[in-house]
Amino acid sequence: MSRLPFYKSIYCKIMIAFMAAIAPLVVVQIWLSIAMRHDTLEHGRSLLHRAVCDAAAAQDTLAGQLQQALADAAAEPALQLMDLDAADAVLQRLVKDIPAISNAVVCDPGGNVVASAKKPFAGVRSDHRRYFVEALRRGGFVAGDYVVARVSGGPSIHFAQPIHNAAGQVVGVLGVAVPLTWHQRLFETLDVPKGAFLAFYDVQGALLARYPDSPSRQPGERFAALFQGQFSWHQAAGSFAAPGPDGIETLYAYKILHLNKEATDPYGVMFMGIPMPQALREARDRMLATAAVSVGAVILAVLLAAVLCRAAIVNRLTVLAGFAASLGQDRVCLLPPRFGADEIAQLGRRMVDMSLSLHEKNEALAATMASLAQERDALAAAVAQLRQAEEALTRRADYDDLTGLKNRRCFQERLRDEMARNRRYGTPLTLVLLDIDDFKHINDTCGHSAGDAVLRGLGQTLRATLRDVDEAYRVGGEEFALVLPATPSDQGLPVAERVRLAVAALVVPVAHQSLRCTVSLGVAEADPGLQAEKDLFAAADRALYAAKAAGKNCSRLDASTRA
Repeated sequence: MSRLPFYKSIYCKIMIAFMAAIAPLVVVQIWLSIAMRHDTLEHGRSLLHRAVCDAAAAQDTLAGQLQQALADAAAEPALQLMDLDAADAVLQRLVKDIPAISNAVVCDPGGNVVASAKKPFAGVRSDHRRYFVEALRRGGFVAGDYVVARVSGGPSIHFAQPIHNAAGQVVGVLGVAVPLTWHQRLFETLDVPKGAFLAFYDVQGALLARYPDSPSRQPGERFAALFQGQFSWHQAAGSFAAPGPDGIETLYAYKILHLNKEATDPYGVMFMGIPMPQALREARDRMLATAAVSVGAVILAVLLAAVLCRAAIVNRLTVLAGFAASLGQDRVCLLPPRFGADEIAQLGRRMVDMSLSLHEKNEALAATMASLAQERDALAAAVAQLRQAEEALTRRADYDDLTGLKNRRCFQERLRDEMARNRRYGTPLTLVLLDIDDFKHINDTCGHSAGDAVLRGLGQTLRATLRDVDEAYRVGGEEFALVLPATPSDQGLPVAERVRLAVAALVVPVAHQSLRCTVSLGVAEADPGLQAEKDLFAAADRALYAAKAAGKNCSRLDASTRA
């Protein structure tokens, strides 16, 4: 019995049904994993949001402290009167009192730095700095953007306050520089979640500070992709996921920074980010542990089901399959002990009964088949004899026994068909009649057996010389006809000459001598003037007599046909 492919076995189908039954459990497990991932992301968003709000609050505290300090300093008489010597003392006090300030300067309305806590400052202008322009435009406390301070040196962000005199006129701008290194130290004091980073950007998208440091992100660099997509300057806070500078998907939370609650224009934004693999690590670990337990349980269940299925069903079905194979070999089947009493056992007992019944019927059938085989063999022998007799009769009716060529009746049928084709389609047709020269002399001098040998040799020569489409016929004692279909007379005459030369070269061994013979040939082509086969035959016959009259062993074309 051939082994059934596994995918077609009932064992495979039962296991597929079992796995289909536990598929909902797998779906539930996948859904729980997705929900766990979503909850982890939401927890991460919440954690990042709290952390970024704490960082923004620290920056807001600094901004509020600077706003108050600049407002108090701008109200000093020394600055209102633009008393530069006295103003220097005010600036020195600002730098000393507020550790975040690296330098303080006073600019006149034209943007020239006229006083600075740090020296030298001669010739320094701030008319193009954002903090200077915005302070004059808004008339209040403003923040600048990322710059490299020209007096104190180093990357900084500036805060500024316009200076008014007693009449309320703007007489200058008071500005302070906060080095970005101070923000770096500030961020180190904050509670940044493990694996996360904090970044401070100005409104131009330039990085001001980042904690922890990153070799790939330096202050002043811009990361345009961060400010596209789901980020919005018009939303006070938010979170989104986007690829980081290193291409790793990152979860971000941000908080827009304003100088005060009434301000509408931001001066920067705080970002708290964590790479997505880091954010999902805990969830991934839980999912892997849960998946491992679930997969182990499923595998155990599948193995247990496989063992039980094979023991209770598959093995017994294999026995029944062997029974089925035995039935074809006419063998009586017996059930093994402890085969059970369920449906499979009932099927087995019925197969045993069937095997006994089939065995009895097969014995009777074998005797009948033996008798029929004898009758069949006798009938086959009779049919073979009849077929051989039929073939012999057919050959005698169509072929000349001596030459092996078709006879005159076949010639007449072929000539009739070709003439009909000529009249209907205009297909050329050439008829050649040939006669053995002095054949009577051969019979009289050498005997009829020699004449028969010459006729046989001529038949073989004609078959070997003619084309596949041509046909040779014996139409009389020593007279033969050649039907050349689709052949005009100008091509038929060379065929006749080729036949004549082949016959002239023929040597027929007879007894102790070799005979030679020649033939005369008459060629005629069918044309519309020849309405019947007898007309074409008569034309070829005239050409044959012309060849005889010309001395024999030659070919002649009937003058009445086309050349």
